Amino acid sequence: MKQLKKKVQGAWERIICSRAAQKGVLALTALTVSVGETMAASKGAAGFTKATQEVSSYQTPVSNLMKAIAAVIVLVGAFNVYFKMQNGDQDVKKTIMMTIGGCIAFIALSEALPLFFK
Repeated sequence: MKQLKKKVQGAWERIICSRAAQKGVLALTALTVSVGETMAASKGAAGFTKATQEVSSYQTPVSNLMKAIAAVIVLVGAFNVYFKMQNGDQDVKKTIMMTIGGCIAFIALSEALPLFFK
């Protein structure tokens, strides 16, 4: 079994180390790289243009979704402030500021979103 393994290994090394095999592998690699670069150059610009148009088409729905999330933040925050005021909690101001801050952040982000696509 060991002799067979040595014969196979020796034959494999002769095939890999032969000059013709090295030239063949080099030619195949060069052909593959050149074909890949040609295909990427021809379809790359069109792909980027299509991707930009696809992402830009989501701009308005995402902006509207962010405004809806801001409205939900305001409603939940208003109920939270109301219940804290009824219970006499000390951190009512903090809750009001956090609610207003979250709402302003979402509104500002929804208005700034179109600027990323110009």
